[in-house]
Amino acid sequence: MNLSSRTTAYAAFAWVLTFLAWHVVWVATGLRTPSDVHHSGTARVLADLFTVALFVMTVVGTVLPLALAQEWGRRIPRPLLLFAAWTGCVLLGARGLAGVLDDIVRVTGLLPDGLTGLTTEELVGTAHPSAWAVFASGWTDALFVAGGLAFGLAAVTYRPRSRDSHRRGYLPT
Repeated sequence: MNLSSRTTAYAAFAWVLTFLAWHVVWVATGLRTPSDVHHSGTARVLADLFTVALFVMTVVGTVLPLALAQEWGRRIPRPLLLFAAWTGCVLLGARGLAGVLDDIVRVTGLLPDGLTGLTTEELVGTAHPSAWAVFASGWTDALFVAGGLAFGLAAVTYRPRSRDSHRRGYLPT
């Protein structure tokens, strides 16, 4: 595995740690988080399934950069690692870019209810969010974009060392 591959994989892992820490800040400062308490029936089941899917993606997204960077990751088929990295790139990037675009069309007044059609009150819980809530929302969108870039770069540079390179006399890089 070359230095570039390890560096970008560890950069993706650093992004994961930053993103997880940001969630702690988000909750600790009392910002509104998604909740299924107002849902019932099928809507609640779907919200719960979505929560489970997010948990699974978080676990995979946390372990994936380490698998890309470390020797034990060679036990996982390369196509599976790359599929997961590219999936992370697309999902994170799409979420981030959609959020940034939503922020832009709201701020400019082009679409006062954004891309989703949700009012500011429906989105953040108040018609007049604090400066902190506005900053946190924008920062979260930017973090998603950065995550998409981090996982994309990790996928592009991923080059595992061949399994028998140590037998041919090559030193690990």
